Amino acid sequence: MKINDGHYLELMDRLHVQTCMIDSHLSSHPLTKKLKKVRKLIDTAQWSLLEAYQVVGQKDYEREQKNNPIAEVIFRRHKKSEK
Repeated sequence: MKINDGHYLELMDRLHVQTCMIDSHLSSHPLTKKLKKVRKLIDTAQWSLLEAYQVVGQKDYEREQKNNPIAEVIFRRHKKSEK
């Protein structure tokens, strides 16, 4: 399957949905709050998904910058003006 522009947003959306489901259905469960090891494992899973979201978002941003020469010029000018 060839990757297209929509795949980035689609995966970010799915990662967001999963982190929300973990939060509302697992993190808030009474047993999760009571069992420290379970809470830690669930938190680790959620943080991993959040990190994956950030990685996909960064890749999407980089892809957009490469495909948009005007944005690249603006970005370079902005970086120069910060100095």
